[in-house]
Amino acid sequence: MKPNLATVLLFLCGVAVLAAQTRVESAQRSSTLGIESLSGRDSFEFYCAPCHGRDGQGGGPVAAALKARPTNLTTLARWNDGRFPRDEVSANVTGTGRPVTAHGTSEMPVWGPTFRSLDPSDARVKVRIDYIVDFIESIQVR
Repeated sequence: MKPNLATVLLFLCGVAVLAAQTRVESAQRSSTLGIESLSGRDSFEFYCAPCHGRDGQGGGPVAAALKARPTNLTTLARWNDGRFPRDEVSANVTGTGRPVTAHGTSEMPVWGPTFRSLDPSDARVKVRIDYIVDFIESIQVR
Protein backbone atom coordinates (compact mmCIF):
# COMPACT_ATOMS: atom_id res chain seq x y z
CA MET A 1 0.00 0.00 0.00
CA LYS A 2 1.41 3.35 -1.03
CA PRO A 3 1.30 6.12 1.66
CA ASN A 4 -0.66 9.20 0.71
CA LEU A 5 0.79 12.71 0.80
CA ALA A 6 -0.99 13.64 4.05
CA THR A 7 0.50 10.63 5.87
CA VAL A 8 4.01 11.44 4.65
CA LEU A 9 3.66 15.10 5.66
CA LEU A 10 2.30 14.14 9.09
CA PHE A 11 5.22 11.75 9.59
CA LEU A 12 7.78 14.40 8.57
CA CYS A 13 6.18 16.96 10.91
CA GLY A 14 6.40 14.46 13.77
CA VAL A 15 10.08 13.84 13.04
CA ALA A 16 10.76 17.60 12.90
CA VAL A 17 8.99 18.16 16.23
CA LEU A 18 10.94 15.34 17.89
CA ALA A 19 14.24 16.66 16.52
CA ALA A 20 13.48 20.19 17.75
CA GLN A 21 12.45 18.89 21.18
CA THR A 22 15.66 16.86 21.45
CA ARG A 23 17.76 19.95 20.58
CA VAL A 24 15.94 22.06 23.17
CA GLU A 25 16.29 19.39 25.88
CA SER A 26 19.98 18.97 25.06
CA ALA A 27 20.56 22.73 25.25
CA GLN A 28 18.67 22.96 28.55
CA ARG A 29 20.61 20.04 30.01
CA SER A 30 23.98 21.50 29.02
CA SER A 31 23.11 24.97 30.27
CA THR A 32 21.80 23.90 33.67
CA LEU A 33 23.93 20.88 34.48
CA GLY A 34 27.16 21.37 32.67
CA ILE A 35 29.02 22.64 29.68
CA GLU A 36 30.09 20.95 26.49
CA SER A 37 33.52 22.54 26.35
CA LEU A 38 36.41 20.41 27.57
CA SER A 39 38.68 23.43 27.99
CA GLY A 40 40.26 23.47 31.42
CA ARG A 41 39.62 27.19 31.80
CA ASP A 42 35.97 26.87 30.74
CA SER A 43 35.37 23.93 33.08
CA PHE A 44 37.14 25.68 35.94
CA GLU A 45 35.05 28.83 35.45
CA PHE A 46 31.81 26.85 35.33
CA TYR A 47 32.42 24.33 38.14
CA CYS A 48 35.15 25.76 40.38
CA ALA A 49 35.07 29.55 40.15
CA PRO A 50 31.79 30.03 42.04
CA CYS A 51 33.69 29.03 45.20
CA HIS A 52 37.39 29.42 44.33
CA GLY A 53 37.00 32.57 42.21
CA ARG A 54 37.96 33.02 38.58
CA ASP A 55 41.53 33.69 39.73
CA GLY A 56 41.55 30.53 41.90
CA GLN A 57 42.38 32.44 45.08
CA GLY A 58 39.29 31.38 47.04
CA GLY A 59 37.12 34.46 46.73
CA GLY A 60 34.33 33.35 44.43
CA PRO A 61 30.81 34.74 44.76
CA VAL A 62 29.65 31.73 46.81
CA ALA A 63 32.66 31.75 49.17
CA ALA A 64 31.08 34.02 51.78
CA ALA A 65 28.17 31.60 52.24
CA LEU A 66 30.43 28.62 53.00
CA LYS A 67 31.49 27.49 56.48
CA ALA A 68 35.15 27.41 55.49
CA ARG A 69 36.81 29.67 52.95
CA PRO A 70 37.70 27.78 49.77
CA THR A 71 41.36 27.00 49.29
CA ASN A 72 43.57 29.37 47.38
CA LEU A 73 44.35 27.05 44.49
CA THR A 74 47.20 29.25 43.23
CA THR A 75 49.48 28.30 46.15
CA LEU A 76 49.23 24.50 46.08
CA ALA A 77 52.74 24.11 44.64
CA ARG A 78 54.17 26.64 47.09
CA TRP A 79 52.81 24.61 50.02
CA ASN A 80 54.20 21.43 48.48
CA ASP A 81 57.89 22.36 48.21
CA GLY A 82 57.40 23.88 44.75
CA ARG A 83 55.88 20.72 43.29
CA PHE A 84 52.30 20.82 42.03
CA PRO A 85 50.46 17.91 43.73
CA ARG A 86 48.75 16.72 40.56
CA ASP A 87 47.61 13.33 41.82
CA GLU A 88 46.18 14.77 45.02
CA VAL A 89 44.35 17.56 43.17
CA SER A 90 42.94 15.06 40.69
CA ALA A 91 41.82 12.75 43.52
CA ASN A 92 40.21 15.70 45.27
CA VAL A 93 38.32 16.78 42.15
CA THR A 94 37.08 13.26 41.41
CA GLY A 95 36.46 12.30 45.02
CA THR A 96 38.49 9.11 44.70
CA GLY A 97 41.23 9.77 47.21
CA ARG A 98 41.62 10.70 50.82
CA PRO A 99 40.80 14.31 51.66
CA VAL A 100 43.60 16.62 50.65
CA THR A 101 44.90 18.52 53.66
CA ALA A 102 45.69 21.58 51.56
CA HIS A 103 42.07 21.78 50.53
CA GLY A 104 40.84 22.31 54.05
CA THR A 105 37.43 20.77 54.63
CA SER A 106 36.02 17.95 52.55
CA GLU A 107 32.82 19.88 51.87
CA MET A 108 33.78 20.61 48.28
CA PRO A 109 31.58 18.90 45.71
CA VAL A 110 33.32 16.06 43.95
CA TRP A 111 32.95 16.42 40.23
CA GLY A 112 33.79 12.90 39.01
CA PRO A 113 30.25 11.54 39.56
CA THR A 114 28.73 14.75 38.18
CA PHE A 115 30.83 14.56 35.02
CA ARG A 116 29.96 10.88 34.59
CA SER A 117 26.24 11.65 34.87
CA LEU A 118 26.59 14.31 32.17
CA ASP A 119 28.74 12.23 29.86
CA PRO A 120 28.93 8.46 30.29
CA SER A 121 32.18 8.33 28.29
CA ASP A 122 34.92 7.56 30.83
CA ALA A 123 37.53 8.82 28.37
CA ARG A 124 35.80 12.21 28.06
CA VAL A 125 35.38 12.47 31.85
CA LYS A 126 39.09 11.74 32.31
CA VAL A 127 40.02 14.37 29.72
CA ARG A 128 37.77 16.97 31.40
CA ILE A 129 39.33 16.29 34.82
CA ASP A 130 42.87 16.27 33.40
CA TYR A 131 42.25 19.63 31.71
CA ILE A 132 40.83 21.17 34.89
CA VAL A 133 43.88 19.96 36.82
CA ASP A 134 46.14 21.29 34.03
CA PHE A 135 44.44 24.68 34.36
CA ILE A 136 44.87 24.69 38.15
CA GLU A 137 48.55 23.87 37.64
CA SER A 138 48.84 26.76 35.16
CA ILE A 139 47.66 29.31 37.76
CA GLN A 140 50.27 28.38 40.37
CA VAL A 141 52.23 31.24 41.91
CA ARG A 142 55.69 29.90 42.60
